[in-house]
Amino acid sequence: MALWVIRIVAAAHPEDPPQFVPQLQAGGPQGLLAQAGDSISWTNDTTDVQQPWPVGADLKPLPPEKVGPRGKPKSNYLSDEIPPGHSSRPSWIAFGAAGTTFNYCSLQNPLAQGVITITS
Repeated sequence: MALWVIRIVAAAHPEDPPQFVPQLQAGGPQGLLAQAGDSISWTNDTTDVQQPWPVGADLKPLPPEKVGPRGKPKSNYLSDEIPPGHSSRPSWIAFGAAGTTFNYCSLQNPLAQGVITITS
């Protein structure tokens, strides 16, 4: 099991959404590459509250009744709200077969989009 951190950083231009930047990986269209069982957390390096939140096929935030349960195995609940300068709670444990993707956004700014891809 690996421990991964995704930084939430402000964009170069204030009008642009924050960016999700995987640490120790190049990122790209597959986002963070993780294996099932890996622990993933986010750090908020912006000046606003952020909350990683799963999106549907339309890339819009899922309604609360389709997310959770919090802190349980194989849950799509990614994190509580993250204040500026803090890390996510709880950590999210990746699950799924190789090739599974988890698309997410910042609930506070859904234009900020990220992805986690499960590898073998």
